[in-house]
Amino acid sequence: MLSSYIENLQGCIQWARLQEDSDVLCLARERMQELEQYICQLPEADRQGAYLLIDDMLPMEWPLWMESCRHEDEQQAARAVLH
Repeated sequence: MLSSYIENLQGCIQWARLQEDSDVLCLARERMQELEQYICQLPEADRQGAYLLIDDMLPMEWPLWMESCRHEDEQQAARAVLH
């Protein structure tokens, strides 16, 4: 099961490298959140190995991508709050 979450995240990362679109980046963030939720359910002994796999997989651009998603979230929230 862990491998399917990792494959989903890897696919999004590859897609994001080819097309830096905010929707693709946010999808990658969603896949990462799903993976993290799954890892939290694993026994403590298995979590460390899973986090090492993630660390090896994430590209150097990951923090910038996540910042872009956060910025996109703020823009959507601002548009949603209309008085």
